[in-house]
Amino acid sequence: MDNYLFALEWETGNISSSHRAVNKMVLGLLRGVFLGAALVLPSRKIYPYLTDRIGNYEELEPYFDVWRAVQITEGFLAIFVIEHDQLDSNVPTLIKGTDGRALI
Repeated sequence: MDNYLFALEWETGNISSSHRAVNKMVLGLLRGVFLGAALVLPSRKIYPYLTDRIGNYEELEPYFDVWRAVQITEGFLAIFVIEHDQLDSNVPTLIKGTDGRALI
C-alpha cells in the first residue's frame, strides 16, 4: 500500500481542463499508480461569480457514463461539487473581468 498515490485536483481551469484532469486520474487508476483520485469543482449556481468558462459539475456530468464504463480493478474516482450557502446583497461583489481575472 505504501507505493500507491492519491490524486486530488481543485478545479480552477476551464471545462477542457476538467476533462483532462478526470482523464489523467482515470489513466492513473488504470495503470495502478493511484489508489484513489478526486476532483473538486464548482456547481452552476456559483459559476456566475467565477472566471469565465470555469469547469463546473453540470457540464461534466453528462460524461460520467463514459468514466463509469472504465473497468477499474482497484481504487476509486470521486467528483465533489461545491457551491455557496447564500448570497448577501449587503456585501459588494468583485467586478468580473473577461480575461479570467477579477478587476482590481
